[in-house]
Amino acid sequence: MSRVAALLLQLTLWAATARAFFPFVPVGHCAPDDDCAHLGLGARRNDDSQGPPSGGVTVELYHRPTGPHDAPKFDPIAEALGRVTRKFGRPSLFPVPRSNEKRKNNYSVSKPADPKTPNSAGIYQYGPDYSYFIKVLVGSAQQPIFMLLDTGAANTWLMGSDCTSAACQLHDTFDPSTSKTWKGGKNGFEIFYGTGDVRGTVGQDTFVFAGITHDLSFGLANHTSDDFKHFAFDGILGLGMSKSVTGTFLQTLREQKVLDSLVVSMSLNRDSDGSNDGQVTFGGIDESQFTGELTYHSIPPEHEKKGEWAITMDGASLNGKPAGIANKLAYIDTGTSFIFAPSADLDALFKAIPGVTTSQDGPYTEYWVPCDTTVPVTLTFSGVDYNVSARDWVVPGGGEDGKCLSNLYGFEISAGTWLVGDTFLKNVYSVFDADEMRIGFAAKPAPPPRPTSSSTSASASASVTLSPGAAETTSPAAGEDGESALPFMPGSSSGREGSPESSQTTGSSVPASSSKATQVNSGSRPSSGFYLPALCLAALLAVAG
Repeated sequence: MSRVAALLLQLTLWAATARAFFPFVPVGHCAPDDDCAHLGLGARRNDDSQGPPSGGVTVELYHRPTGPHDAPKFDPIAEALGRVTRKFGRPSLFPVPRSNEKRKNNYSVSKPADPKTPNSAGIYQYGPDYSYFIKVLVGSAQQPIFMLLDTGAANTWLMGSDCTSAACQLHDTFDPSTSKTWKGGKNGFEIFYGTGDVRGTVGQDTFVFAGITHDLSFGLANHTSDDFKHFAFDGILGLGMSKSVTGTFLQTLREQKVLDSLVVSMSLNRDSDGSNDGQVTFGGIDESQFTGELTYHSIPPEHEKKGEWAITMDGASLNGKPAGIANKLAYIDTGTSFIFAPSADLDALFKAIPGVTTSQDGPYTEYWVPCDTTVPVTLTFSGVDYNVSARDWVVPGGGEDGKCLSNLYGFEISAGTWLVGDTFLKNVYSVFDADEMRIGFAAKPAPPPRPTSSSTSASASASVTLSPGAAETTSPAAGEDGESALPFMPGSSSGREGSPESSQTTGSSVPASSSKATQVNSGSRPSSGFYLPALCLAALLAVAG
């Protein structure tokens, strides 16, 4: 292949993945082996990645605020939590014992409840509310692997056992020599994510997930950049319908007639609500996961042709005041933690509340709002309003000036467009319908009541066991394989108790005023859960460390 052809191929790959999983690392999400909390919102680093090809867009993923936010008031409890996070990853209230199998992935994650709906899987999360993934069993030995649910692209890959990159050393990797069903290939792949990349070879093996057994082509990575040190998943499950360098997961489900309908529906859990009830359903819709009407929004023809999960956003408002923006293309991406939008749009949006300040670091505009902000951000699609709770878009814990960071960032992934990630998706039940190429949203049931003091006092009976290089606690409610059965750090990415709108059902049942929308009526399901604070436990672990 000529150098010109090779360059064109690289540019094609970059363009295809520019709106995929976006590895943006804010405060509190350092990798378990990094000590970067002292650098504000992230640690700038050097790694062995080669960066994007010539002509690609270089994005600085790690940033820190400027001005008064560099010196927040010292908080001993927050410092204790930070020490535990930096040393052990996201701490777990419950044990981290492993089964007899050797596993390198020691990120403590929130274990979901077992779903009752056929072809469904519980969605694990890490962060909290930072990334969402499922457990997939790979190969004839059925090795468990965590895979990110990514509607932003169609590429699917796993970290391979021959990967020596720093990120791979922290994760479970797939060893094809242990599988009798592995079929190796000669084709290589390379995918660029921001400043880093993933590369390796393409092969095929059996995947078991959500009660489904499926032979799938995927990339086996022998190199990953350091971006992936900050995430608990071991690979990415591409749920896009666009072209793929590793094989399109949804297309193969259709070709092999694995499902009656090519639909993926999901409910993402908010960690501070209590126990993890997040789930994904393949081939159908779980009507118990939402209330009111399910409204479908069509994908514009040019993006339908590309196989992109993108819809038109009618507008956005804050505190009931419209920002004066309309007809914005919004990519709906489960693989992106936050919301990214043109700075001009967010400038107009944040005029609705007083006291908002901004800071600039590299290409990002950060918005700092009064920490007592409780009003929702509202996004409108096809005439239907969907509320984003302040528990999700206002980050608790600010500086001495009483300002807290917003989870809406000024940055254009693609000119003039919005990238709408989990900050929004936690508030709705979402349906990705590849048969009709449309996206549906519905309001989720209101979160369960916050626990009383009697329920939280029960946590005091949990014993603590410390061992070299690990932080473990024991409890009868322990999850398997070291996954946490309940969240640990309440509100580290969401959750001020008692906010006026925190008990509202998000979304809206307002009839769609546009012919682009289709509505489906459905019932509702009560949900329940409880919440156990563990600040004293965190402090104890920090002192012990």
